[in-house]
Amino acid sequence: MTTGCEYKFQVRSYECGANSEATLPTICNYLQEAASLNAEALSFSRSNFDAAGENISWVLTRMRVKMDRYPRWEEPITVATWPSGGHRIVATRDFEIRSADGARLGVATSEWMLIDLSSRKVVAIPSSVFACVDTSCPPVFGNAPFSKLRWECHEVADAQTFRARRGDIDLNRHVNNVHYIEWLLETVPDGKGSCSDFEIIFRSEALAGDEVRAEGIEVEPSVFVHRISSRDGRDHVLARTRWSTQNTICAANRAT
Repeated sequence: MTTGCEYKFQVRSYECGANSEATLPTICNYLQEAASLNAEALSFSRSNFDAAGENISWVLTRMRVKMDRYPRWEEPITVATWPSGGHRIVATRDFEIRSADGARLGVATSEWMLIDLSSRKVVAIPSSVFACVDTSCPPVFGNAPFSKLRWECHEVADAQTFRARRGDIDLNRHVNNVHYIEWLLETVPDGKGSCSDFEIIFRSEALAGDEVRAEGIEVEPSVFVHRISSRDGRDHVLARTRWSTQNTICAANRAT
């Protein structure tokens, strides 16, 4: 059974960094949009739930992105995505990012939950969602895509403070996942190159007006762990990034 689909994007100037390449947050925005469009096509998107009178919505709880190459300004790309598995309260979705000639630019995997928008509590995922799992596609990261992310920082980490703006809030009335990524990337020093491997877990939501602290520390050469937390120390996000210079990013990913 094939339930995935492909979606076309073209990199805009405002989606690029100083190197004229799409940024990691841009890639994650493409993935989020492709996931929403595919869910709509399969009749389990936020708008489908609204139409059925169900006050529930998907929230991203975990993601990993591995890039072989970042697309450049004006470059057309394709994002393929499909439901890949899950269980009672977690649904998984995989992605492949391709260039115009079909070459692989990167892969990603993600975990999602459904929440009741009134109570903010997790609800069971309908069986119809799991009926759409695409069994024809092998997992893009194999059977163990995620590592155990921990914040055990005994050194002074690079830290910055941000306040969630109204413009950071999404349809679910909390800070959109991509803004956390933007914040944690600010803790990485200049000159590290491109993020070749990125993993993040979302532990709690931040709301408009909340002040958050983003921290990052280099735990081995070109590998950082990150945390975004509330003023009272509650974790919003834990993440790990691996960095490579652009001319070695493909070789580094082939090696790992």
